[in-house]
Amino acid sequence: MYSSQTYDVIKNRTLSNIDLDIYKGEGSFLSDMVSPISTELAKFYIELSYLHKKAFIEDNFDDFLDKRVNEFGVYRKLGTEATGEVVFEGKAGTVIPNGTIISYNELLFVVIKDIVISSEIEQNTSPVQALEIGIRYNIPASTEFKLQDEINGISKIYNNLDFKGGTEIETDEELKERFYKIQRNQATSGNKAHYEEWALEVEGVYNAKIYPRWDGPGTVKVLIFGENNQAVDTEVIERCKEHIEEEMPIGPALTVLTPSVLDISISASIKLEAGYTLDFVKESFLESINSYLINVNKEIIYTKVSAILASIEGIHDFSNLLLNNKAENIVFEEDKVPSVTTLEFSEVVV
Repeated sequence: MYSSQTYDVIKNRTLSNIDLDIYKGEGSFLSDMVSPISTELAKFYIELSYLHKKAFIEDNFDDFLDKRVNEFGVYRKLGTEATGEVVFEGKAGTVIPNGTIISYNELLFVVIKDIVISSEIEQNTSPVQALEIGIRYNIPASTEFKLQDEINGISKIYNNLDFKGGTEIETDEELKERFYKIQRNQATSGNKAHYEEWALEVEGVYNAKIYPRWDGPGTVKVLIFGENNQAVDTEVIERCKEHIEEEMPIGPALTVLTPSVLDISISASIKLEAGYTLDFVKESFLESINSYLINVNKEIIYTKVSAILASIEGIHDFSNLLLNNKAENIVFEEDKVPSVTTLEFSEVVV
């Protein structure tokens, strides 16, 4: 709005408004006199353009965006720490106190329970929690950890199960999208939009579908999705159920679920362009097909998958494209999330 109000524009306009028949060019007394105020006014218009943007949610960012959406009772999700359990092996009787820090690479976790190494099996299990929020703390099973401060008698630390529950702070774009969805749906008195709003307030929930009377009168099912419309873990389901039950009207029986994975196998015969490898083509195709599957609803279209494959760099031609061993669309229920679990490309050598 104020981008045209530059130093030169302001200075020239100011000089033209001075009704004196004297020289006004560079180096003149009048030019030198109006230059400082033109500089300050140009800075003012730059600040004014930012101030103008801060008045609108669409153009806002960071703390200013938080303040605007907070006026409507919407608050940014601040992320959550991953949690899990680790096994300590070592000398019987060794004490691992609450607050002990363990690490994997540069990721730090804190022990949240006093434990003692068992004399029978020379190990014990303790719950741990990440020291910071973030999905990078969702460590896979069979990871080995190190003690930050040495405790005599500990020989090994590892986890048998994946760490879960770590989520990122909600981005500006994600917060805006959730805010606009709340404003459009007009949630009130426990209607569908209200249940969706409550579900989306929970850390780790990125999308939700509501099914009133799904199992008869007085029942409500909430199907929740994680990032990229993927399934969420049990901790997110429990947090979501607890949060909705705190907000919902008394009466309805609430069920909170997450979609199960629908395994998709894709196979094709590929003729490559010169200089390309099958691994490169596979990686490029997986990236593109996953972007398609994130937004697909109830049906995977065979011709769209074919078009995606045809657009991949390095493919000269292909044949025998099959989805789950058939050359046809795949129809699935809403409580399923399609995921490519098998990808078999065979190279055709000419």
